[in-house]
Amino acid sequence: MALFKKKYPTPPIQSLDFYLENFDRLCRKLKLENDLRELREVLKRELAPSVIKILEQSNYEALVVTNNDKKIVWANNGFKEMTGYGKIFAMGKKPTFLQGPNTAEQTKKEIRRLLKAQKRFSSSLVNYRKNGEEYICHIDVIPLKNLDDQVTHFLAMEREVNAA
Repeated sequence: MALFKKKYPTPPIQSLDFYLENFDRLCRKLKLENDLRELREVLKRELAPSVIKILEQSNYEALVVTNNDKKIVWANNGFKEMTGYGKIFAMGKKPTFLQGPNTAEQTKKEIRRLLKAQKRFSSSLVNYRKNGEEYICHIDVIPLKNLDDQVTHFLAMEREVNAA
């Protein structure tokens, strides 16, 4: 009985808030470390420090890497959480499989143009989850270059945008 009457220096809920904030920070750090390790394995090389810094500062939910044919060669675990599609299913497909009737044709054309320019860009478009549910996806695309300064892959950092 004496345990329940103990006085705490701070109310337990405030302590829990503090620990949850740190737990969330730790989870993001571990997710990033895992994503970086897997990216290095897929690309068979180190990432440029500038790309690592962008990933550290980004608030992405999913990462997708495509080759120059625009086919998915890797996606992180967040991809399944966001889209409902497994990584294995997505491999070898173009990200356009996520698009549908309400994906604006003008947005698709603009993304194709920007990919061809091989420069970093961001855009938002309507995508569809495996269950058919529509969502707005913000993408931030970075061309990945080899030591010869040639673009070999594109890295898309993706997150769902909640409509206002």
